[in-house]
Amino acid sequence: MSVVVQVLLLLGCLLILLASIGGVKFPDTLTRMAAVSKSSTLGVVLLCAAAALHFGDVYMGGLLGLAALVLFLGIPVSSYLMGRVRVRNARIIPLQLKRNDLQSDEPSV
Repeated sequence: MSVVVQVLLLLGCLLILLASIGGVKFPDTLTRMAAVSKSSTLGVVLLCAAAALHFGDVYMGGLLGLAALVLFLGIPVSSYLMGRVRVRNARIIPLQLKRNDLQSDEPSV
């Protein structure tokens, strides 16, 4: 196993560990989702890159690259949509936001 693969594996695992710590330690839903979605996505992409380099096969590298692309595009979008639902349901469980960018999207009652 080359040094580059080891470094990518270590960085990927470190980012996923930091995402899980952020998911437990941050105070509210939105900050937890931001921590988990961003750093875990980058961590998984680094793990896919390390696996592609390790196996060295074009077919396997293509599959891992496709998996990384799907994760890289899907996780932030789904996290944004879940955060938007959370902000819309702030009447049920109040949020303490300094700025609400989604305020214009809320339906008027």
